[in-house]
Amino acid sequence: VSEYLVTWITRGRPYNGYEIAEEDENLVLRVANNSVVLKPGDFTKILPLMLTALAVREPKRLLNEKQEAKAREKERKRKEIFATCQYRNIALKIAYLGWDYDGLARQANTRDTIEEMTLQACEKCCLIYSARGYPLTRCGRTDKGVSAFSQVISLNLRSRSDNLEEDYDYAAMINNILPAKIRVLAWAEVGLEFDARFQVLFRSYRYFFPKCDLDIELMGRGTELLLGTHNFRGFCKADPSNPEPNFERTIRYFSCDLITECPDNPCYSIYAFTIIGNAFLWHQIRNMVSVLFRIGLRLESPKIVSDILKNTVKYSYQMSSEVPLVLFDCDFENIDWRIAPDLNLGPLWFEHAIKTTLIKSLIDKVDDGGGALRIKELGGLCDTKTQSITSRPFIK
Repeated sequence: VSEYLVTWITRGRPYNGYEIAEEDENLVLRVANNSVVLKPGDFTKILPLMLTALAVREPKRLLNEKQEAKAREKERKRKEIFATCQYRNIALKIAYLGWDYDGLARQANTRDTIEEMTLQACEKCCLIYSARGYPLTRCGRTDKGVSAFSQVISLNLRSRSDNLEEDYDYAAMINNILPAKIRVLAWAEVGLEFDARFQVLFRSYRYFFPKCDLDIELMGRGTELLLGTHNFRGFCKADPSNPEPNFERTIRYFSCDLITECPDNPCYSIYAFTIIGNAFLWHQIRNMVSVLFRIGLRLESPKIVSDILKNTVKYSYQMSSEVPLVLFDCDFENIDWRIAPDLNLGPLWFEHAIKTTLIKSLIDKVDDGGGALRIKELGGLCDTKTQSITSRPFIK
């Protein structure tokens, strides 16, 4: 017994989590380091501790080892199943409200991204083996806080039949797991060569805003100057990972339209910029909107758009808020979308519609009709400094 106890001590198992007198602890440590030889008297101190440890720890250790062995066997069988099952390359059309998420793309320092949530849902549905590092392609990368009504990602998902009509209802399965602010709108089978980023025909964005004290007609003149192919260096953030960037992009359509009218107080009418193009630069839309807001406030003339486009520098000005921006639509050739059955968006609408109505009722009650709403009061929507953009420092 004494030899077994000494062996047990030197293996370093028994004392974590137990209250041991300091002198007893020192003795055990010295024994573990083979620096002393146990004497019969030492066992009167160590034996009760050892027997307690044996009674509590050893059965738990054996139980944990059995559980780990079961888990390893289960994982082995799961790997075999996924290695032998058939797959189908699927495009998912996804809508999400991005206010509470850290963007679309997966990131090393957070799990609160749209892609991570979607892949985790696929893993829970047993459509993929593991979400970690799973390959996919995306139509347009949206930043933190930006929403999308027609984002498209493509990935390989598990299939149960060669017949498409008898296969899984991928949208319904994934929506059962996803949070309410992320919905799969539709799905379609695509070829293995399909790439959602490079095969998209166009991308359409919308940026929603209240009229406030903005001159809509003046901003419309600014949007006309942005149409066509230009060097948009002055309207974007440079990507440091790209040593030879191309800042030339083409905008096919740019308009400012009334979305929801508020007859009682036009300041609360909702408008939206609609921008359509093949591709966009990093923060390009939010920077263009910020400049247009300055035009609407008469802090700049529409000519400022041409001045920025002529220069190959990025002036220092505040970019507009990310919350009103939406990847509104995108289109592909020869994709037969299968629409999701019930998206259950009613409860989400109810929650936000009631909150919006309550806040507007409060404003009407306090301000007797709402008063004049000024864009400056809506922090983060635009740069409201009086100094002209082109007279400020710039970034090469």
